[in-house]
Amino acid sequence: MSFQSSEGRPFLGSPVVKAVVLFVVLIIVWIIQPFSYENIDAGNVGIKINLYGSDRGVDNITIVTGRVWYNTWTTKIVEFPTFTQSVDYEPFVVTTRDAAEFSVDPKLNYHINPARVPQIYRQYRKSLSEIEQQFMRNTIYDAYRIVANSFTSDSVMSNREKFEDRIQTILTKNLGKDGFIYDQLTSAISPPASLRRMIDEKNASIQARLKAENEAKQAIAEAQVTKAKAEGEAAALLVKARAESEANRLRQQSLTPLLIQQQMIEKWDGKLPQYGVVPQLFKNIQ
Repeated sequence: MSFQSSEGRPFLGSPVVKAVVLFVVLIIVWIIQPFSYENIDAGNVGIKINLYGSDRGVDNITIVTGRVWYNTWTTKIVEFPTFTQSVDYEPFVVTTRDAAEFSVDPKLNYHINPARVPQIYRQYRKSLSEIEQQFMRNTIYDAYRIVANSFTSDSVMSNREKFEDRIQTILTKNLGKDGFIYDQLTSAISPPASLRRMIDEKNASIQARLKAENEAKQAIAEAQVTKAKAEGEAAALLVKARAESEANRLRQQSLTPLLIQQQMIEKWDGKLPQYGVVPQLFKNIQ
């Protein structure tokens, strides 16, 4: 039995039917075809992973930024950012050499070496967020644990810069060998409550001592100023007394009998006294 048109021709041979069938086939092929593309943005690199064949695995060629076409049935594209990443980890505790427990709340800034992206995926086979919370967190914790164990609690607080430098050296080495480039680390390290109280008391004692020393220095300075002022005043009085003494001496030397008689004459108003002995103003020369 066959389908025929009203004119006796086979129905499936109609041009319209052929066109519809061809269109449906093209749609199906388009839907199931394996080819696709991936847009790798600036600041990222993609790696091509072969899922089948003798060379399956991660290619040693890093795919550059741009549009990448690939077969979705046999290939997978994984994208890694190469711009600076910032990870804020959950706080953890490390122990110093004298068994004091310090809390650390680290925040790491890093970026990936683009040339090492295939090796990173081949080694870990995880997404970047998983690598950050597993391998990188363990590396950071080990660095703090090792360095803290070489310091006493007091030396950690008094040598923070040295402590941070050792952490940086270890992280730069251990992260760098796997392609993670260390940029910056914020430790936010905190001592235990008992040590914090001791530090606060010590600081308060130091502040009190410095205040007392400053007050003593100020008192000494004020006393020195007062002494210098008193010495200056005494010296001025002494100079004045010497000057007055010298003036009196000179006046005494200049007061001769004739000078005294002359001063009396100059000040006499010409009247004789009304009682008593009349003074002899002139010497009797007879």
